[in-house]
Parts: sequence; structure tokens; C-alpha cells
Amino acid sequence: MTSFMDSKTASPAFYEGWINAADYGASGSEFEGRGIIRAGSNKITLENTGDFRAGQEVTVYGCNPHYYGMVYNDREPYFARNQSVLSGEIELRGFEAGKKWQTFIVHFTRTEPATFNWMVVDPAHQKLAYKYPYLHNVWSWQGEGLPVSASWIPLADGVEMRFEKLNWLAGQSISFHARNRLIARIAEIRGRTVLLTEKAGECSETAVIRHHDQEAMQNALDKAVEQRKGLFIPAGRYRLNKGLFLRNASVGIEGAHREHTTLDVSDDNTSVFWIGGGRDISIRNLGMVGHTGFRELPTNTNFSTATGFPFWPTANQQMEVKGCAAANFVSTEHLLFEDLKVSRMASEAFYSHGSDRYGTPPYIQAQHEGQPELQRQYTRSCVFSRCIVKDCGFNAFNNNDNAENTSILHCHVEGAFNFCENASRFTRIIGNYAKDCHATSVHSCHIAAGQGKIGPTQAVIADNVFEGGQYIGSLEIGNHATQVTITNNIFIGYSSESAISLIGGRRIIVTGNHIDLTRIENNPDNERCGISVEASNVTIADNHIYCRGETSEIVTGINIAEDAVNVHIHNNLIEHCNTGIMAGRRVFVGTRTQGRYEFLHTEAVVTHVGNKGAVRIEGLPMRCDDIKPYKGWILHPMKNSLKKKSVQIKDYDPAAGTLLLPENHGLKAGDRLSVVPLMANWHISNNTFADCSKDMVMNVLRREGMIFRDNITFPVS
Repeated sequence: MTSFMDSKTASPAFYEGWINAADYGASGSEFEGRGIIRAGSNKITLENTGDFRAGQEVTVYGCNPHYYGMVYNDREPYFARNQSVLSGEIELRGFEAGKKWQTFIVHFTRTEPATFNWMVVDPAHQKLAYKYPYLHNVWSWQGEGLPVSASWIPLADGVEMRFEKLNWLAGQSISFHARNRLIARIAEIRGRTVLLTEKAGECSETAVIRHHDQEAMQNALDKAVEQRKGLFIPAGRYRLNKGLFLRNASVGIEGAHREHTTLDVSDDNTSVFWIGGGRDISIRNLGMVGHTGFRELPTNTNFSTATGFPFWPTANQQMEVKGCAAANFVSTEHLLFEDLKVSRMASEAFYSHGSDRYGTPPYIQAQHEGQPELQRQYTRSCVFSRCIVKDCGFNAFNNNDNAENTSILHCHVEGAFNFCENASRFTRIIGNYAKDCHATSVHSCHIAAGQGKIGPTQAVIADNVFEGGQYIGSLEIGNHATQVTITNNIFIGYSSESAISLIGGRRIIVTGNHIDLTRIENNPDNERCGISVEASNVTIADNHIYCRGETSEIVTGINIAEDAVNVHIHNNLIEHCNTGIMAGRRVFVGTRTQGRYEFLHTEAVVTHVGNKGAVRIEGLPMRCDDIKPYKGWILHPMKNSLKKKSVQIKDYDPAAGTLLLPENHGLKAGDRLSVVPLMANWHISNNTFADCSKDMVMNVLRREGMIFRDNITFPVS
């Protein structure tokens, strides 16, 4: 199937033989009318009927206040099995005139007596986290610890709530929407009077009516799938309230151009595309727009329920609260997203989940329930090519948790929580530009694969430009990432955070990168680091890490956590940093606005002492795919610990989460310990330190297995 970019034209003739969405009633018109409608009437009198036609879908604002929502049980609220439609548990009334949409969350914090917190899912109601303008708000409750009663409780925007159900469990939640709109179809037009298929709930002298294309677009898409044809969407703006569903389909979808064909979900909590299963889907040449941008959302993306589970107010994929996205897809075998422009998505712009080659059950969300075949196949390839993602509240590309061969190629992302949060096997992130977002994170939500299976996460991250901004933005490699190459990238303007953070994983190569830690424009001037190493089996070579201008007193070139093993650092050029290479785990201290870090020993605390030398310790460093993690390691007592002697670990039981120590270990709950490998196996050689205040600072508890050779130092000029 030839794309628009290859065809050099988007004329209707090029798409001859395709299904045209306009032929199925999709208007794509941006015209809106204003008029008067009475309560109980289906007649709206307009100043101008414009291009409205009988049979078209429309949305009328200001004449139909109503409410709907979801109930979540006290367990994982993000799974569909723990959600149900709100039905009689509360009574609602009131909504201020002129308001179109407001969303609320009620969370129950105690059971006897039942108490609750409530919030408005609207950034305007959230508290400013810090005084600095480049830092976000935080999710905060507008009411806390309130008793559950049968009395009317005022919330916000004129909405009041009364409980019909009084017995709630701590950890349960409710979300609900207050809306003032009427979705209907035009039955007839008589002069300036439009007759609708639905009646108004209240009078409005200032009602607004817009085109609505949900049903027409879905019908056209269904016909394209049925007839095995492509779907062409002409230039226009197509407003959707549910999104477009593709189940077990193979189809190509193309717009005229991503600047001229826009699918609009700015008025709803949904994804533009819901894709479940299927063999081969391509989506090209479209713009997609939602309702909430990057700077508008709180920086704490979720809150914890009373039972300890995360709850995301703006993740439509899991919570069905108030999110929006471009595409949500699960276990589709082959996907191509090309030449798309996505903006103002509150949730992930693109969200993938599903099974894997070993039959791992997918985490099915509500819109994909009832498809048992989703566990029997997995995503074998997913390509994002030349896509633009701007001003989105969460991640641009997210959570290919069990997929394979995710390729993000030549995309432009600016203003998003994360360029890419990815756990796909065989990921390729090549030739992209990202600014003012986390550069990317490569991780796995799952445990490492067993013997004879491919590990969960491999990645090549090459030839990209990552420009730091006002928001923190490191490229992070998480635990269970095995076989990762980071090469030939440019990091520029990273004055807010580390450029590369290896916070876990194993077998990582970082080579040939330019890492410029100079503050530029109005970015923050935080304490920062070029490459931070907390992973093991790592090679860092031939990188250029520097500040332009004078030597900075708050910049470190490379730091290595004390628990990292098998680390080779060679042939790097480090310029104008306070410290070239620093040993110690990089720990944030103090308030975020100060950007303050310290390099400390790897510290843990004893939480439980059992029989026969078994102890539980919280804070052990992550160990990716070790067969016998921590065996032979040394526990050193910290300065203020009552325990004075070091202890060697005999073994570790991952199922029980306990260390086996000599029976006379003498540890007690609360003892703080430093955790150190028996051998470091650090080889640091042939590095050049130019105009750094200190070349290397090795404040470590054990130096066994450390080699330092042929490093060159040029003093501060």
C-alpha cells in the first residue's frame, strides 16, 4: 500500500477503490451554530444553519446536564475486572451554567467509620508544587477525611453529591463526570429550525451545536475492514466521543495530510483508535488532538489508594477517568504509524500492551475485554515513523510490555513526560529528536526470563538528538533490560538532570555520545551528571562529556554506584566538570528545586530477623538476571548502627526475599547497612580529564578488583 508521502498527492483519484469516509456521512466540518432550545424540546432555532444536513450527528452544548461514572474496588483499580459502571451508589445534582465538563474522584480512606477524600480532575484545581514555573502541580485533594453520610455535600462548579450507599471499604474509589451536552442526530431542517432525534434536558438561550462524526466514521471503518479495502479520510476535523474500534482487523487508514485531517477527542475520555488483535494495521497522514497538554498536568502522575495501589486520574487506558490518547492497541501482530501529528493527549499518545511469544497473559483494559484471542498472539513488529508528538501530558510512546521489534524512527517529540517508556524486546530508537521530556526509559515490568528464553528487554538507541529543557530529562535504563546499546547520540542543554542514567539492567554499552551539560536559555542550573551507573556489566567508552566555558562546580562527568560490578570505562574525554569520575550511589537530598545530589554508599535497612540466619533487608540494589544475587557480598555496618562487624552473605532466597547469613550475625531490625560486592571488577583506563577540579574520587568501602591505568589529567587552566 503506497503512502501519501510516496504518492506525492492526496487527490481523491489516488484513493480510487478505497472507502471514503465522506460517503458514509462523515462531515469533517468545523462549523458551529448558536441558537435557542427549550427544556423537553427537540427543536433548536439557530442564527445560521450553515452546512448542517439532515441525518448528520451533532453535539449540542448547554442544554442537557447529566452524570456518569465508574466504581473501583479496593484492589488494583487499573484492571477492568475491578471496575463497574456507577449505578445508584451516589446521587448528583447541580452544574454551573456555562460549564461543559468536569470530572471528580472520590476515594474512601477508612471503613469504620467510612471516610473519603475528593478531588477535581482539572489542573486548575491542583496545588502548585514548587515556586519555580518549570515545575508542575501535584494531584491534591480538595476535601480530606470527610464522613460518609446521606447529606448533600458541595463539591465544585456547583456540583453536589449525596451517598445512597454508606458502607464502603477503604481503598475503593468512584470517578464521575458532570457534563452538559446532548449528542443527537438531525432529523430535519426547517428554515433556521433544526429538529433533533433527542430532547433537551433544560432551556438554553446560548446553545452551541457542532458536527459530530463518531457513528459515520465507525461505519466507514467497519465497511473498509469488511470489504478488505483501505479507508480514506478527507481533509477536515472529525469529532469523536468513543474513538474508533478495530477488532481482529487488517486495514490501512490514511488522511489527506496530518495538518489537514484531524481526529478530535478533545471533548471526551477516550483513545482515537482502540485496536484489539488483528494481523496488519497501518495508520498514516493524520492529525490527532486531545484535551490536556504537558504543562497543565500534575507531575505526580498517580496517587496511592488507601490499600497501596496506584491510581492514575488521567490514564484513560487503565482508569477510564479523564484521559485521551491517539492509539491503544493490544496484541496486534504488525502495526505501522507513519506521518502522524499528535497533540494535547493527557495519557500516553501511543499505548501498547499484550501477550508475548511465551504466552504471558496480557493486561487487558476495559475496552479490550471479551477478546480471548489476544493471549494467543503478540505484537511482532510496531513501527512509528516520522511522527510528531507535541504538548502531551504523559508519554509519547509507551509500554510495549510484551511486544517485539518496536521501532521509533525519525520522530519529533517536544513537551511530554517521556519520549518513550518502552519494554519491548528488540527495540530500536533511531534518528529522533526529543526536547523537554525524559529522553527515554527502557525497562521491563516483568521478571527476567528463565533459562532458555530470550530476556525481556533489548534496545538500540542511536543517532538521536536529545535536547534538555526546563523539565528533567535523562535517558534511563531500568532493571531487567539486558543487551542495550546507546551510541552516537547528542545530548545538549542537560543542566536539569543526568543525561544517561543506568539505574538497572545488565550488559549495557554506552559509546560515542556527545553529552553537553551546559546550561542554555532559561533552563534550571541543577547539580547534574553526564552518565550515572548503577547497573552491572557495563562498557562506557569514547564519549565526550563536558560543560562549555568555565569549570562547573556542580557537574560530575561519570558516577558509579558502589554496588555496580564488571564496569569498563575507557577512552572518554571529560572537560570542565567538578569531578571527572565519582564513586558512590547518586542520591537526591533536599528539595527538588535545589537540584541537590550526594554520592553515598549503597545503604539498606534490616526489616525482619528470622531463624537460622535468615533476614529481610529493604533497599538491596537491583540485580538483573543474577542466578545467585548477593551471594558472597559484604554487609558493612553504617556509622550509627549498633552492629560493629561486617557480615558476609551466604545465600539469597528470591522466593522468600530473604538473605541467609551466618547464624551469629547479630543483626536487629532497624540496623542500617552498606551493601558491597565482594569484587568490583572496575577497569578505568585511558580517560582524559581536562580542566576538571578533581579527576577521580573513589570513596568506596572495598577496592578489590579495581584497576586504574593510563588516565590523563590536564589541570584547571
